[in-house]
Amino acid sequence: MATKKPKNVEITGNLDRKYWVQKADPLIAMKSVPFTLGELKILDTYISRINAADDTRRTVIFTKEEYEELMGLSCANPRALQKHIKALLSRVPELYMPDDGYISFVLFEKAYYHKDEYGKPIIELTCTETSKDLFFCIGKYHYFKYALENVINLTRKASYLLYLHIFTNRFRGEWELLLDELRDDVLDCKEQESYQEYKIFKRDVLDPAVKEVNKKTDCHFAYEAIKRGRRVAKIKFIIQTVDERIDVELENIPVQMSLTDFNDSESDENEIDYGGELADLLGSAACDDEFSPEQIRVLQDLVIKAVPNSDNMERCDYLIHQIHKMNAYDKDHKTVKNRFNYLRRMIEKDIKENENA
Repeated sequence: MATKKPKNVEITGNLDRKYWVQKADPLIAMKSVPFTLGELKILDTYISRINAADDTRRTVIFTKEEYEELMGLSCANPRALQKHIKALLSRVPELYMPDDGYISFVLFEKAYYHKDEYGKPIIELTCTETSKDLFFCIGKYHYFKYALENVINLTRKASYLLYLHIFTNRFRGEWELLLDELRDDVLDCKEQESYQEYKIFKRDVLDPAVKEVNKKTDCHFAYEAIKRGRRVAKIKFIIQTVDERIDVELENIPVQMSLTDFNDSESDENEIDYGGELADLLGSAACDDEFSPEQIRVLQDLVIKAVPNSDNMERCDYLIHQIHKMNAYDKDHKTVKNRFNYLRRMIEKDIKENENA
């Protein structure tokens, strides 16, 4: 008796930027990327909703309103959204399949933008049988996982493609890539003739993409141009540690800051004596009077935010720990160009992590 084919169960709603995009190598390393940025975001939204270990649930349905909320849009253009959805049925990427070499096929058998029985615009996506192995890739292909939130706020296709390249190679720490390979294959710019000139490619594509990926994703890196004679031949990527990135970011930040940036209203229990332990610690006790009274006030306000609902003893312990970390990195007081801003950024990073926890 023939085995009954499992029914395709629909997955509805519940979009979340925190969901993982579990993507097989062939989908990351497309030889050609015929999709626009909007289409790539819809593709990743689909992948974030499926369970890569359960290929009986291939159809994902969500409303236009849910998609707008996910993307942080007040109102998505219906015509543009419909165009993106239809394109998923006609775009044919060139994919490297380990057993078959480069082959091309469409990814979706259904990409439908219509209204439900209540008149709400909805998006319905179902991958093809041929592409199913790419989406349900557990045990079939090597794959990478990244949070959907890393790509949905990107505004350039080059930023999206650069993020995937950096994310999948960051374990290497440093690596070099031929300029032609970066431009034509990784960032898919081979059709733009003007980008053959490095100066224009750097100005219009590479630098904006590097800046956006560093600002909006969990990948932080720098790059160097490597010349052969007078021409740039390669690009070297360098993954940055937290300390290295903070130091680079601080170079152009002014020392003086407005106290109103941090003076959110606090309850009485969070108020401290600005002539007390924290001020002493930030002054002669730990930092050789290197901070001005205004800077000390800013740092104190930040410590309160980083260690809420605590007494001054706990806040002092926290601050001592941060100062020791800074001093361990800046042993000769020459490595960090602006110690006030460096310490400030360390504390702000903890505040952000606490808020996202």
